[in-house]
Amino acid sequence: MKKKHKKSDRKQLMIVDGSNLAHRAYQKFEKLRSYNGVPTGLIYGFMRLLNSYLIRFRPGYLIITFDTKQSKESNFRNNLLGSYKKHRENISMDYESFNKQLRTVKKILKYLNIPVVWDKKGLGHESDDYIGHYALNHNGKVLIISSDKDFCQLIDSNIKIYNPFKECIIQEKTCTKEMGYSPKECVDYLCLVGDKSDDIPGYKGIGPVKARKFLDEFGSIENFLSNKDNEFNGIDFEGLEDLYKRNKPLIDIRVALKEYPLDKIPVIFYKKDTINTKKLQFIFKEYTLGSFLTSEFIKPFKTLKSWKNSKE
Repeated sequence: MKKKHKKSDRKQLMIVDGSNLAHRAYQKFEKLRSYNGVPTGLIYGFMRLLNSYLIRFRPGYLIITFDTKQSKESNFRNNLLGSYKKHRENISMDYESFNKQLRTVKKILKYLNIPVVWDKKGLGHESDDYIGHYALNHNGKVLIISSDKDFCQLIDSNIKIYNPFKECIIQEKTCTKEMGYSPKECVDYLCLVGDKSDDIPGYKGIGPVKARKFLDEFGSIENFLSNKDNEFNGIDFEGLEDLYKRNKPLIDIRVALKEYPLDKIPVIFYKKDTINTKKLQFIFKEYTLGSFLTSEFIKPFKTLKSWKNSKE
């Protein structure tokens, strides 16, 4: 019996965390080279995975966001916490190769007419904020592609997450099972346990088990702080109050967008409405990516609607 394909949701917006996908592709296909020895793993992995997501989820719209060094250095979170994402400066990898391949990916996206959000000037926000803005304001279903646990806070009846590491879609009814907390608990949970990937310290001595017990007992940090007589083993009232005041705007995307409004969104649209097949073929041949030269590879990209002509 022939397998039925999922019907395309023409109003669904798929938002891809491009930096997240780029690092995953780079690590997974790091040893891949072109015929003349040029590293191509990031390019291959990024485009192969992106193509598979379009085939699997069949969205109507697609936006890809990227972080930049400038936006990280200038964003308001560094003023709230000096050590924010500090460890990433010491990650050992070939950044020259990574960035060169990423530039090629962005060129491919240009020829595919896919809008990208990419802060070249350091406007003060990062990729998470732009993803949050588009997800919360889109008039239709939204699917975010990222393994970043922060995005679970955005999940509602319209917004879902596809986590590539877990290989599953996380939605309202499955979030607690998959992550250990519900979408509404996400920010408080991360405030308590911290977020090592962003160098955000949690409350000392509070791990996943204690955080879960705390939320089961009080429901939220605000509920606990609403009464100074509240007690929880291992937590000092004033200490949690200070930690929550600092961590919430670092973690809560809605708070970040409210307290630090987006004055400008660095979204890049391209002038042409058709895919530049000739330039794509040139790049794919240059990097020995023959499997991308087929009409089947390009086909999912042709089904996308123009985001610049849409209403959020």
